[in-house]
Amino acid sequence: MILALIVLLTLLPIALKKEKAARLEEELPIFLSYLYARLEAGWSLRKALEAAAAEKTLMPTFHEEAARIIRLAERKGDLSGALLDYKTPSPRVTSVLKSIGEEAFTGFDPATRVQVLLWDEEEYAAERARKKAESAENLAEASLTVMILIPLFISFTAFFGGSLELIFPIVVLSSIATYIASVALQGVPIVILSSRVRRIIPIQLALVAAVIAISIPMRGLSLINPMIYLGLGAGLIVLSIPASHEVRKAISEMEGGHLLAQGLATKLQLGYPVERSFQLIRDGRVVEQVRRVSLGIETDPRSRQLQLVLSTIKVVRDSGAGGKALEIVARTAQRLYHAYRDLRSRLRFYEIISMAAGPIVLVMSFAITRPLKEFSARYATTMAEGGMGIQLAPLFGGIALENIGALLLPVSILLALILGLAVSKLCDHTVASTWRAGIGVIATTLIYLALEPYW
Repeated sequence: MILALIVLLTLLPIALKKEKAARLEEELPIFLSYLYARLEAGWSLRKALEAAAAEKTLMPTFHEEAARIIRLAERKGDLSGALLDYKTPSPRVTSVLKSIGEEAFTGFDPATRVQVLLWDEEEYAAERARKKAESAENLAEASLTVMILIPLFISFTAFFGGSLELIFPIVVLSSIATYIASVALQGVPIVILSSRVRRIIPIQLALVAAVIAISIPMRGLSLINPMIYLGLGAGLIVLSIPASHEVRKAISEMEGGHLLAQGLATKLQLGYPVERSFQLIRDGRVVEQVRRVSLGIETDPRSRQLQLVLSTIKVVRDSGAGGKALEIVARTAQRLYHAYRDLRSRLRFYEIISMAAGPIVLVMSFAITRPLKEFSARYATTMAEGGMGIQLAPLFGGIALENIGALLLPVSILLALILGLAVSKLCDHTVASTWRAGIGVIATTLIYLALEPYW
């Protein structure tokens, strides 16, 4: 155990570095698009980087790198030198920043270089999104395999008279690995949750912790009342309603955001005034946010892509720049939307599997173990041979399978809970959408109650 802990602590910094590198690469298209729009509007490179450093919501990871570049430039007294010397955890991001620094060092306008870098990065991001979608499908297949192996493990272990307690660490470790993999595949979160929803998240996490706590086996502790699981599952569903509403709103804003940018870019290129172009917008998904921009009121989008578009619209309006910047931003927003939509469409089957995981484990385990118990009860007898009693029942699972339902319920609950949360991270980009986990917990409990008299 100590050796495993030492290895974990040794690998943790490497894992965190790789995780940050992945986040930077995910946010790189947004950063380049943001930078290009401001350079195209006539901003200096330093001013654009300072603005990016303040975008904590739009670029949760990259804004820190932009702030460090500005601080390094202040110490060196040279922005281009700071970009050339700056290193990030991602070699790809470091190369992009150095390329921008080289253009700034020569004294040429860096907007053209940023545009070329953005085109290259969009192609790379599309390929990365395709690979992530394939990896998500592989994750779904792996989860399905775990669900099938659990009943088989129970039957073989019980058949040979072994202990079934090992099933808990197997389920817990596989669930944790699944959740970690889903976080790695998530990419840049598309949803910007409101403060009202963020205040609910601690309560949801408390319910998740309660489900896990009462499901972990402790010696001498019998199974709790299954009705408690029904209450906790219902709580997870009810508390996820506000977050689920904002996720749906974010998805609609994603689709409307790139259409908004394309439409405004076309109107501006045709010579329409900016304010007149605002008045022609009738898309209900974005019209309220555009109205806020035209009135100078702070916007409050739920989609990160729409926030990128709105921030660019503000720059175009204030600077009087044409529609070229909006056209480039529209391309970035469109690619991000299609990458997300492709990933979500591939996860439909995984979404169903996550909610049915617990019931599948219970039903398959019942179908496999029930014949063993009946066979044991009918044919296993105690034989006397040379004065020694031989009990045949353990061989056929008679003793090991006693009260098997009480053992399988917490195992299935844990599996349904973690898979539901993992799918929420992949499909909705937030753990606040706990309704899948809640449905899985409730469905698992109801199946257990239906099979309880026959275990």
